[in-house]
Amino acid sequence: MKHRYLLGLLALIVVSTVGLNAQTEDNAAAIAATVEDATADPLPDLQTFMDATIKTQMTALDIPAVSLAVVKDGRVLMTKGYGVADRETGAPVTEETMFRPGSISKLFTWTAVMQQVEQGKLDLNTDVNTYLKDFQIPDTFEDPITLKHILTHTAGFEDGFLGYLFVKDAASVPSLSEALEKYMPRRINPPGAYSSYSNYATALAGLIVETVSGTPFNDYIEQNIFNPLGMTHSTFKEPLPDAIAPFMAGGYQREAGVFAEQDFEIVANVGPAGALSSSAADMARFMMAFLNGGELDGNAILSPETTAQTLSQLYTPDPRIAGMAHGFYENTVNGHRLVGHGGDTMLFHSNLMLNTRENLGIYVSYMGAQGGKARGELIQVFYDHYYPDPLETLTPPEDFKERAARYAGSYSFWRHNQSTIEKITKLVGGITVQPSANNTLIVSGFGEARQFVEIGEHLFRQVDGRRVISFRENADGVIQDMHVDGIVFMSASRTPTVENQLFGKLLPALAFILFATVWSGWAYRRKEYKAMQGGERTAVRLSLAMTGTSFVFVVAFGAILVSYGNDLVFAIPTSLKLALWLPDFASILALGVAWQAVQAWRHRYWRTGRRIHYSLVALAGVYMVWFYYYWNFLGVQFAG
Repeated sequence: MKHRYLLGLLALIVVSTVGLNAQTEDNAAAIAATVEDATADPLPDLQTFMDATIKTQMTALDIPAVSLAVVKDGRVLMTKGYGVADRETGAPVTEETMFRPGSISKLFTWTAVMQQVEQGKLDLNTDVNTYLKDFQIPDTFEDPITLKHILTHTAGFEDGFLGYLFVKDAASVPSLSEALEKYMPRRINPPGAYSSYSNYATALAGLIVETVSGTPFNDYIEQNIFNPLGMTHSTFKEPLPDAIAPFMAGGYQREAGVFAEQDFEIVANVGPAGALSSSAADMARFMMAFLNGGELDGNAILSPETTAQTLSQLYTPDPRIAGMAHGFYENTVNGHRLVGHGGDTMLFHSNLMLNTRENLGIYVSYMGAQGGKARGELIQVFYDHYYPDPLETLTPPEDFKERAARYAGSYSFWRHNQSTIEKITKLVGGITVQPSANNTLIVSGFGEARQFVEIGEHLFRQVDGRRVISFRENADGVIQDMHVDGIVFMSASRTPTVENQLFGKLLPALAFILFATVWSGWAYRRKEYKAMQGGERTAVRLSLAMTGTSFVFVVAFGAILVSYGNDLVFAIPTSLKLALWLPDFASILALGVAWQAVQAWRHRYWRTGRRIHYSLVALAGVYMVWFYYYWNFLGVQFAG
């Protein structure tokens, strides 16, 4: 018994020891796996991938410099610069080099607004006039504009830029309040009716923050966002403060075939909408704060609740497409909801996108004319690589041809001007929709033409891509509006008949062809015309004066646009102001020609064919009077 007891005890000890060792090994393996997970690269070979992608873009798109930041799970995975910041010294772009991210500036303005909402100083549903001291927004419509409308770009303002969007001399810039009063755009839609991107409305939000906080906007952002987040190479101030000015990359564009440095862009008239200068390292900290509930390194710029509210959807014209968060706009890439903002100046083109599900943020800023194309491509290429989502093949409904015609036509973005000569820009661009033989819609106007297949009621997806378009009926059941996924802040509606190709382009072209025949006829029958007397001679002289003035205006206007180019956003040149009096003179002369056409028939000037020709010229002249009037070319009409 004693021996059996000892043997049993020995066996128990052996089994226990083996079990303990096995458990210890399991625990050790688990701990090792945890450590490995904590230190594993969440995006394998990220730098290699980004280096290859961006360097390819730089070569293909002639981009001289790039600034990049990628953050994930509370870590900075990558901040890097590409290219040269100063071509004179050869200084490279680094993570501390400052670029101009344009409208990404708006994210800081929206953050400031939500800070004031959190403190109870602002309410998103209150009339903004409540917060304005120096001027008031006119009560054009029954409903007032609120901060909710401003955050979603549904305030209903027209757009504008000519002569004031950028500034050459910082010393000449008025205060933010003075600028917004001077350049106030007209209200053209009731609040909430359409989303139409507005730099002015964003700047107005910045002024409201300045007013209720009692701190100048630029200082407010520095004290309440930059400093708490340790963003030491960021500012809204223009020109740059001396301490950080050396970190600013020169903005380079091609001139005579070589890159030439351009002047620092000053956006002070609408500063809260686009005046930011910042580095990749700083933008990484901003992204991490928003992905971490509004806090970084123990410093909070927003509470977790307000941060979540800021990134939540506030508006969409159709719940089936991405909409607007609180200022941040939504996008869907490979099934992932992204929130953020793009940004463009004349020299820099940028993008910032947050993926809250993956706790991931990407910021990129390109220098160069083709950067606008590159900034969108990078996000898509990144998600195709790390978060691939095979594109579903769609089959067009067989009965779609029965309703395809409902969608056909021309659509214009609501982001346009109505009250100044900038209205003429509506004749450039727009979206054209037409049925195809493939039982789809052919849509052109934002890039190359693409085919879209019906996937729901008034909902279409690109056949070979992910872009989604939503249409909306008016009260009469007619398809009236179009909304594009990813750019929901750019609502479009059917182009008015008087702005279509016939009235906007074809008839003016025919008018000028007729005008040309006046001069060719005069050159061919000069001696005959010189011999004319009385009413006949007056009629010919008026037609020559009217058509000649029209030609001089078109040539002068075109030459000014070509000569000044982008400089027209800085100031209105005197030559343009003078040229814009020519349509007034041409219109007065056209009325005289119309009167002479009546006299030609009454008094039987010339033979019948020539009277018909003269009458057609008179009609063309009268049409151009209407054209000049409709497109705001009568008088000198500018903002401010």
